[in-house]
Amino acid sequence: MRKIAILGGCAGAAATAAVVLGLVAAGKADKGGFIGPGGLNADINLVLELLLVLGLTFGFYLARKGNIEVHRINQTIWVLVNAALVACIMVGSLLGFKLNNIADLADPGIGLTWLHALIGTLTLAAGLWLVLQMNDILPRRFHITWWKNLMRLTLAGYWAVALLGFVTYYFWYAA
Repeated sequence: MRKIAILGGCAGAAATAAVVLGLVAAGKADKGGFIGPGGLNADINLVLELLLVLGLTFGFYLARKGNIEVHRINQTIWVLVNAALVACIMVGSLLGFKLNNIADLADPGIGLTWLHALIGTLTLAAGLWLVLQMNDILPRRFHITWWKNLMRLTLAGYWAVALLGFVTYYFWYAA
């Protein structure tokens, strides 16, 4: 099952990256999206992030029901898809969003964008750590004993990041 989880996660991440980078290469990434005033990549990111938190929440349900192997596959796929979205869309977007000084954070659009990035970075790191641990890729000496609490915190982090993502989308494209 661990191989299925890793292969599924890598396939999901590769497919996500291929779509996003394909749109960039075709010059369509910043063209009109299908949700609102944002570009196509921003809208795809928004939809996939919503599916991601719903998928991770379903994974929580799977774990609570004792279906740990399917939970492992589900969570691995979603965390790696998220990593692809972060690498292919969010990092580039944030690089173009510079702070001139610390006072810029008082602006709600700027402050929430950086809060979104900070919580997102911590959540992605925790998610990747958990995926590495649950698939026995991480050496035993790095395993944590409080992994259940980290899983719960990470799921809460994904929800917080998703909600902040919707707010960020509003400030970047609609406000």
